[in-house]
Formats: sequence, C-alpha cells, structure tokens
Amino acid sequence: MKKLIVIIAGILLLSACSQYQKVYNGNDLDAKYKMAWQMYKAGKYNKADQLFSQVDKFYKRKPVYQRLLFAHAMSLYHMKYYVSAGAKFRKFTQLYPESSKAEEAGYYIVLAYNALSPKYSVDQAYTVRAIEEVNQFLKKYPYSKYKDQVNKIDAHLQHKLERKYFEIAKMYYDLDRYKAAIRSFNNYLVDYPGSHLKENALFYRFKAAHDLALNSVESKKEARLQTAIQYYKNFVQKSKQSQLKKEADQLYQDLKKALPNKENDTTELEK
Repeated sequence: MKKLIVIIAGILLLSACSQYQKVYNGNDLDAKYKMAWQMYKAGKYNKADQLFSQVDKFYKRKPVYQRLLFAHAMSLYHMKYYVSAGAKFRKFTQLYPESSKAEEAGYYIVLAYNALSPKYSVDQAYTVRAIEEVNQFLKKYPYSKYKDQVNKIDAHLQHKLERKYFEIAKMYYDLDRYKAAIRSFNNYLVDYPGSHLKENALFYRFKAAHDLALNSVESKKEARLQTAIQYYKNFVQKSKQSQLKKEADQLYQDLKKALPNKENDTTELEK
C-alpha cells in the first residue's frame, strides 16, 4: 500500500513538473499567469518568479497587475533575493500608494533591507540603508500595526552600528594609537549619546588618555594627566560595571602619583 502511494505521488509530481515545463516553454500568457499563481500558493516561489517575470510586461496595464506585482515581490522575498524584493515592493508602493497592501509592502521593504544588513564587523552600507527605510516607514505610517516590530528592528540596527564604530575606536587603542582612539571615542560619544556601549566607550577613552599621558614627553605630560583625570571623572559618573570601575580606580591612582605637584592636586573627585 505504501509503495502504491509513493508511486502515485511520484506520477503526480512528474505530471505537475511536465505541465509546468509545458506552460513555461509555451506562448499562452494566460496559462502562464494561472500557473504562476498555482506555484505561488504552493510555496514554489522560484517557479512562480520565473512565470511572473514572463508575464509582467503583458499584465502591466491591467487591473490584475497590482495583485501580480505584490505576489512577485513576495516570491522574491521568500527566495531571499532581498535586493530584488525590496525594489519590487518599492515599485508597488510607488504605483499603488493608496492600496490596502501599500503599508505591508513598506514593511517588507524594511524587512528586506534588515535581512541585507550584515554582521557589525563588515561594511554597514546596508545597515544604514535599512535605518533609512525604517525612518521613512515610521514617518509615513506612525500608527502602523507593524510599528512595534519596526522599532525592534531599528534598535537592533542601531546597536549594530554602535558596535561597529565602537570597535573601530577600540582598534586604535589596541594598536597603541592613543590620540586616534581618544578622537574616535569622543566622536562616538557625540554621535551615539544613548549608546548601550557608552560606559565602555567612556572607560576606553579614559584608558587611552591614561596611557597617552604616562608615555608623554615632560612638556606635555601634566596637561595630559589632567585630561585623563577628567575622563576618569566622566567615566565614574556613568559607571555601573564593578570590574571596569575597579580597573579605572587603579589607573587613576597611577595618574595621581605621576602628577608633578601632588601637594597642589585639586583633582580629587567631589565628595
């Protein structure tokens, strides 16, 4: 009985494949359109895409094109062709801005570019583009039913960018390029004042300033010591991680000992 079922299923599958190939290679556009929908509803998005592509121009000026275009975009999205899917959804929103599907199409543009956003350690052009798409969507649909999901995507993308530029600044520190590290962390703290890595950025800025000061020529040493101490104070105000605070306190003691006029030291933290 099981063998019979397998045989019948195989015959039906071969028949379906044969029918698809016949329609695909034929000239009957209506048959292609109907077969495209069958493939789409069956989740065979690659075959649906091939047929939608064949009939696209023919149906472009017909009422059914709105439905066809959205399904074609969805097929591409499910195939993980995110650039093409984003372009198709964009086209949909431009051609049919008043459609009941326009908001959903906008949401899928966000999803497509979010999917294109790579890990933080490589170029973040797609991440920046995804954030732009998020902003456009929320501006156009401030009360969207997708708002919560889009805001979560935005937070994830922002964290990724923050991590990218944090790691660039830290790289300068790891390479003993202290002045470059301080500049980078200063820029980071201005660009991302609410960053989830703010405390770490303040810590490494202080650490870079500490190392720079202690390795400076005498003519520049005192001014750099005072700058490092100020960065220590900035860090302490935001410190929540006990391990970082413990290390920072030890480094601060090094700075105090290195001050040329310790008896006139007025740099103690305010009580």
